[in-house]
Amino acid sequence: MAMQEEAAPVIEGLALQERTDIFPTHLPLRCFHRREASRDLYLVWAGRDVRFGVDYIGSEAATLSALETIRCLQPDLIISAGTAGGFAGRGASIGTVYLNEDRFVFHDRHVPLAGFEESAIGNFPGAPIATMAHDLGLPQGVISTGSSLQKTPLDLVTLETHHAVAKEMEAAAIAWVAMLSHTPMIALKSITNLVDEDNDSAKEFTTHFDVATAALQRELLRVIAYLEGKHLDALS
Repeated sequence: MAMQEEAAPVIEGLALQERTDIFPTHLPLRCFHRREASRDLYLVWAGRDVRFGVDYIGSEAATLSALETIRCLQPDLIISAGTAGGFAGRGASIGTVYLNEDRFVFHDRHVPLAGFEESAIGNFPGAPIATMAHDLGLPQGVISTGSSLQKTPLDLVTLETHHAVAKEMEAAAIAWVAMLSHTPMIALKSITNLVDEDNDSAKEFTTHFDVATAALQRELLRVIAYLEGKHLDALS
């Protein structure tokens, strides 16, 4: 998770305890853990930029988080959980929570050169989870990542081209690292703002953040409970 305010309700809801022995101490990453009878649950938060007193958000911090999480913990499954912009035209409202479909893309890497354009977009695989989505009653769609909260006309064209249901800042970066390490990865994203309406994305994000994070916590806890005792093949 990228933001402390996204992570805090989940840490409390799962009664996770901080671990300071997991990651190198020079990195900002924070790790929280609980051991259950059949599994270990870890929540990794990207940490804070102490220079400016804000959370480390975006694909750079997400790449670091994913790389170190896989190196240090060797997880069976990664869940990228957080908030996102959504699209009223695709059925979203504030607090709608999406699971990913089969791929993750970047929407703001515009490189009109043969081969590089496709590589920049990514199309990194997500674990197949149609059965889980059906059983939990959660909608699915393509999750798209970029480096800006604002919406630009060219970004919106790319989002439309890939029929994205969520516009956020971390998932595709995590999916890239997960693909390289052959680690299954899924995403759960709660909508804070509607990208296809005439509004200010930053203001909408701030206004609806609490509603979206409450929905995120609720559905993430449901997902974690659903996964208990299941093999990944049972999710598809």
